[in-house]
Amino acid sequence: MRLKGHRKSRTTLTALLVITVLSGADLDNGQKTAEDYYWSGKGKYRNGDFRGAIEDYDKASELAPDVAKIFGSRAAAKRKLGDKDGAIKDARKAARLGDKDAQRILRMLGYDW
Repeated sequence: MRLKGHRKSRTTLTALLVITVLSGADLDNGQKTAEDYYWSGKGKYRNGDFRGAIEDYDKASELAPDVAKIFGSRAAAKRKLGDKDGAIKDARKAARLGDKDAQRILRMLGYDW
């Protein structure tokens, strides 16, 4: 038994989905995740936009304050801008959260965490 109109509503739904995707609209209502901000920051860092990277890492850290890689990456960006104290502070937080690279670097530089 087939329901009348079922095929038409399925076609309409598919068309709406295609239009939404092609228009670039966010399906998640524009809400970025910590992971989104983290990867955006990584891209900006690679392109030499260290201030922009820090801004994205700041947003990521607000959403995920216990993720070590965010603080390790922000430390690297701060170091690139000459903010030694800020870089060490973030590296220490990353090390406390378990970032092995941050622990190794701090140990080599004679800092604890």
